[in-house]
Amino acid sequence: MKSIVSAAALLLASTLAHAQTSHWAFSYTGFYDQEAGAFQPDMRIDGSFTGVDADGDGVLERGELTSLLVDTKDYVACAASSNAYYHCDADSFTFSAESGLAFSVSETSSDPEGLYGGGHLVTTGQLAYDYQFNPYANSEHHLYWTDATVLTMTSALGGTESVPAVPEAPAWMMLLAGVGGIGLWRRRGSQRIRPG
Repeated sequence: MKSIVSAAALLLASTLAHAQTSHWAFSYTGFYDQEAGAFQPDMRIDGSFTGVDADGDGVLERGELTSLLVDTKDYVACAASSNAYYHCDADSFTFSAESGLAFSVSETSSDPEGLYGGGHLVTTGQLAYDYQFNPYANSEHHLYWTDATVLTMTSALGGTESVPAVPEAPAWMMLLAGVGGIGLWRRRGSQRIRPG
């Protein structure tokens, strides 16, 4: 039993040592503004995200994020504040070097009677939508992605990239050293003189 626990601990340590924190800044520029009835080439949605590709598959997913800022709101941190009248969350998220960046975030609120409220929703590749309502007036603002919408991304931590799916040589060496250590430990344990 001790050998299984030791092997599992070494394997876990090897995996965690391999995982790297990724931090990226992004900017989407150029949207079709429905209310203005025109393409706005200077309109921007900026943000950043941080996370660890814990499963080492090269894809950073919602459960692996530690923060996702869109404009100034952290949609990972605000999720804990959600209740019956306020919702805030990164509803979906994926990022990899191969498939790019895709996410959906939302923040909505209303009073218990549903008379006052509003929200902000962003779904990449589709739409950014803001709305407000009250008994006296309603407002909406729609920004749509187009073929001319441009995504720029930069790694905000020097030298970080998305974690490769295949472990690098140092991770393999650490795993082999751990397995070798377990083998030596087991061999020494079996060579002891046992009373009997």
